[in-house]
Amino acid sequence: MYLFGFGSLINLASAQNSFKRVLTQNDLIPVKIKGYERVWNALESIQFGTEVVNGVFLNIQKNENSILDGVVIEISQEELEILKLREKNYSCITIKSSDVINKKFDSDLIAFMTTNEEKLAKIGDVNSYIPSRYIDVVKGALKNYDDDFVKGFEKSFENYPFALKDGSYIFTDPIQNKAAREGIKNYNESK
Repeated sequence: MYLFGFGSLINLASAQNSFKRVLTQNDLIPVKIKGYERVWNALESIQFGTEVVNGVFLNIQKNENSILDGVVIEISQEELEILKLREKNYSCITIKSSDVINKKFDSDLIAFMTTNEEKLAKIGDVNSYIPSRYIDVVKGALKNYDDDFVKGFEKSFENYPFALKDGSYIFTDPIQNKAAREGIKNYNESK
């Protein structure tokens, strides 16, 4: 099965947390998907020191006039289960393989998209911030991709719809935090 990643999963070190096997940059296959766009509106409860805030992360939404850059990673069922913990407020959606415009895959792709209205940030929401460290994770990965791929991300880093917040953060949900930070190597301990 194939996973489409469009945010922190384009970063090899970040993606590696959800896999037992060692990933290489070659495992992250750059693709273009038609019919979706990247947006800042996925809410997660996060903590900076003792302060709990609404973290706003990248999400995708349908837009028939858009083309979305991201990566495809071949995954196992076990890896999908870990990713579901990591991406707990996202829904698992299917992207048709025919919507991939620059590569061919023998099956449809899975992606994580926040669809629950209660977990979608809205302009003007109080106590809602984009973590600067998350931006660093995504931007830091771009050096591993060609200029065309990087160009597909540029719009995401202009005119942020929420204030940025500096510093280290953790997810307030301990299982989600463990899946995001420590990954699959500790999966059985979380059950």
